Amino acid sequence: MNIKIRNTLGEITGASIAMIWMWQNLTEVSIMTIESVSKVLAQGIGISIILIIALHIVINILSSIITGKYEKDIDDERDKIYELYALQLSSLIFGISLVITLILLGWFNLTINTGLIAITFSGFIASIVSLFLKIYLYRY
Repeated sequence: MNIKIRNTLGEITGASIAMIWMWQNLTEVSIMTIESVSKVLAQGIGISIILIIALHIVINILSSIITGKYEKDIDDERDKIYELYALQLSSLIFGISLVITLILLGWFNLTINTGLIAITFSGFIASIVSLFLKIYLYRY
């Protein structure tokens, strides 16, 4: 398996685990204060970053042990184009979801706690979707 695909799968896994952890800790969102919701979301973002780094390291070490060779992560023009496509898709999804969340906050009296959660989760979802696009582009 290509090193780009392995690292991308590690990022998807780390972000997904962090989202599941946040979702489980936000069960009582209607009675939680904004401070406690913000704390859970910030911890979830930190968990995501730490998991992604740890998964990159573990996956690359296991791959080197299994294959018996070290594979360098080399970027070329194609990789930069794929990154650009993924960034555009991620920005589009996050931008649309941000506008929708702000409309819901202003016109339909969505609570601040729910708005914070929606913005954070839309960022994670936009990132995951763009990572799947990168996997698709690397495969074909």
